[in-house]
Amino acid sequence: MDMPNCYILILGGEFSLRERVLAGALRASGGMRIVTMAKNRTVATIKFFDDYIPGDVADPEDVLHAVKDYENKTGATPMAAIPINDFTVRAASLVAEHYGLMGNSRETIHQCRDKLVMKQRLQDAGLPVPRFAAFNTMEELTVCIQEIRLPVVIKPREMAGSLGVIKISCEEEIESSFSRCVADVLSINGEAHAPEDLFLVEEYIPAWQEVSVEVINQGDYHRAIAVTDKYLGAEPNFVEVGHSVPSVHSDNLRLREIAERACHVLGISYGVAHFEARITPSGEIKIIEVGARTGGDTIMDLVERSYGLNPYELHVASHLGRLAPLPDVLPARGLSAVAFIKAAEGVIEKVSLPASLPEYVVNMQVTAKPLDVSKQLVSWKNREGSMEFFWPNRQPEEGFTEHLHITDKYACSLFTVRQV
Repeated sequence: MDMPNCYILILGGEFSLRERVLAGALRASGGMRIVTMAKNRTVATIKFFDDYIPGDVADPEDVLHAVKDYENKTGATPMAAIPINDFTVRAASLVAEHYGLMGNSRETIHQCRDKLVMKQRLQDAGLPVPRFAAFNTMEELTVCIQEIRLPVVIKPREMAGSLGVIKISCEEEIESSFSRCVADVLSINGEAHAPEDLFLVEEYIPAWQEVSVEVINQGDYHRAIAVTDKYLGAEPNFVEVGHSVPSVHSDNLRLREIAERACHVLGISYGVAHFEARITPSGEIKIIEVGARTGGDTIMDLVERSYGLNPYELHVASHLGRLAPLPDVLPARGLSAVAFIKAAEGVIEKVSLPASLPEYVVNMQVTAKPLDVSKQLVSWKNREGSMEFFWPNRQPEEGFTEHLHITDKYACSLFTVRQV
């Protein structure tokens, strides 16, 4: 029986596009108090939670100190600490360890956060990963490229959201690309509480399709829930501009098996994991990364619309030890998609929202406002909103881009932009 003065702590639930975590947590916990954390009271979404704890969700020590301070003030203790994005997994693990809660170990989190350690573990287990190497300086990068051969992709070892992920196609691009990668890392002013001088270079994998697989885990139980088709912006960046569920690869048993095995190898024992891979034209699968947390960019919402289950509910239930095995078959109810709104580059002078939307548009969120500067799309930070879609009884299609075209059309009418 739940103790009356316990609560579920959601770390990262106050961020946009993750709102359905509250519904999932309430269902999984049977109506327990759901508390989140934010730096201050100006975050609009905190009002939907039962309470909020002031703190920096990306700083593990600060989070633990804030939770202990909350206990001293209220007598309440967490029954679970639930990470929702990459920047909160270390803090959730530390809180779980301190209070003796169910959660992924600090070793597991390190193996998932540090992309070098992750690739080494996966490679040692015989799983398919691109050739890779670690570097700190441009001189080291140059040596690594001589071994791996161009083209390559460079990325920070502990960032997320495509920040600093850049393709290098020729030698002339090495210096400028590395400078951009470093600048991207520094642009968030240490908010990630992650190393700013550790990088990874990988073999570039030409892909017919990039996908993600959401895997629910509890102990030795690892089950792929859904496969998502991912849509990327123009190279040399790898910014996600949209997703759709189910994927045209949803029946790829080899893909699902690799995703489940990767979670086992990395020691992910609790919650939903977010597995990303590239599938080459010949059908070869190469693992890009595995996160010990739920997918972002509304992917959890797409899965819920298409399959009728809330992955956040499974995520929380696992951390409470209440996860029940899923049915062998999860039939899809339709096609879900999201596309991200991008304004033309320049100063946004006016935002004009549509008077109505067609029925297949589930939600539109416009995050830009007048006087914002719309910049080139180089990471998730440069998007101006999102549009979510659902088509009942529709099957996934190769070459599907309808959601992207509809969103681009709306973006042209949403913003009045003064180019500079």
